[in-house]
Amino acid sequence: MRKNTAFLMVCFSVFFHSCCWSIKGKNLGNNFRLSEYDNVDRRIPSSEERCSGSGIEIVPMTVTAYANDWKWIVAKSRTSRFEAVYQYWIINKDFKVDVATKGDSINNLIKTYVSGPLDATSFVQVVKSNSIDLTLKKIGSEGGG
Repeated sequence: MRKNTAFLMVCFSVFFHSCCWSIKGKNLGNNFRLSEYDNVDRRIPSSEERCSGSGIEIVPMTVTAYANDWKWIVAKSRTSRFEAVYQYWIINKDFKVDVATKGDSINNLIKTYVSGPLDATSFVQVVKSNSIDLTLKKIGSEGGG
């Protein structure tokens, strides 16, 4: 009986340390992820770790809509949980980071490939000028694109 209990404790420990049970995530490519903790806390960080709630925050919470392809991520985020004020983001994923790049250097490099926060009019202009063929898809019951 004691061996069974110990075995179960080890199994649960391995399970909880190896899984992202508290964070849902969708890989958006080039180390960008849509991280979802709940229906309010959704953001897009850049992180080399597959199962991480940390990293360089690119699009702050709460992401309400997004779309991506091999080169681009477009996103819409709500600036407040209680107001209907939105910001728009465009991320060009077509870059490589040197593994030796660390700290502020990597943060500054990634941010050069991010346009945002933008208002709706500026977002549409940047999307058109870059010929980005993506349509925002709403997440859950939040307001859509």
